[in-house]
Amino acid sequence: MRGEVAIAWVEGLDARSFLHGLLTQDILALPEGRDAPALLLDAKGRIRSGMRVRADGPASLTLVLDAHTADRTMDTLRDLHFSERLDLLGPEPSALLVTAGAEPAAARAVAEMVLTGTVPGTVDLVVADPDVALAGLNLPEAPAEALRALRIEAGVPVVAVDTGERTLVQEAGLGEAAVSFTKGCYLGQETVARAQHRGGVRRALRGLLLDSQPESGAAVEHEGRSVGVLGSTAISPPRGAIGLAILHRDVEPGERVVADGVRGRLVALPFPPR
Repeated sequence: MRGEVAIAWVEGLDARSFLHGLLTQDILALPEGRDAPALLLDAKGRIRSGMRVRADGPASLTLVLDAHTADRTMDTLRDLHFSERLDLLGPEPSALLVTAGAEPAAARAVAEMVLTGTVPGTVDLVVADPDVALAGLNLPEAPAEALRALRIEAGVPVVAVDTGERTLVQEAGLGEAAVSFTKGCYLGQETVARAQHRGGVRRALRGLLLDSQPESGAAVEHEGRSVGVLGSTAISPPRGAIGLAILHRDVEPGERVVADGVRGRLVALPFPPR
């Protein structure tokens, strides 16, 4: 599967400490050549954007951003940059190729950057030309629908698709993957820590088994009341129509819901084996 991303760079003596103080991930501990998912929150702990951060060196980091929110993310970082010794460069458009089964050496030969896949069992390649990269890998292109189904079944949400303007980290189930609970303060940290240690979030990410595929953004209802909004949807060959939605916590797996007139049943995440 191919998609669009944007690439940006943070370079300078204070690059790591600057991002470490803003993002949810432990940027100071990120080994060179490795990448990790991270979130940029607002002061109230609500998710503003997601990204992957790759450590190129002690004072150089690459940000892989969603193409649709990249400009806003970089504008926010520039607004929060005061006297730190660093440069914020980009964003610049690029292409992303999601692969499975590629040999590591072959992947490095065709990609500008090799990243841990967001879908379990995959590798994400930042490439200049997806067609040239696929030819070099000698692999068929996986259908986008199939990979989206695998992501949904694994319970992996996408920021701005499965989340809204008021979504908290734990509501989206992103605490384990994208948050360090051992680092110091960062933007929105108090809300994240309180939710982690005291509980209290009112919504949770759920999987849905659906009779057919509604449009993303459809209201989800339970016993006649609105309980959330449908996010990602796909057709899974073994399961049929499936989806993700952040719903009120009191609507639990096993219960019935309706999304835009389509009946569905909630399941725990990740989806149980078939």
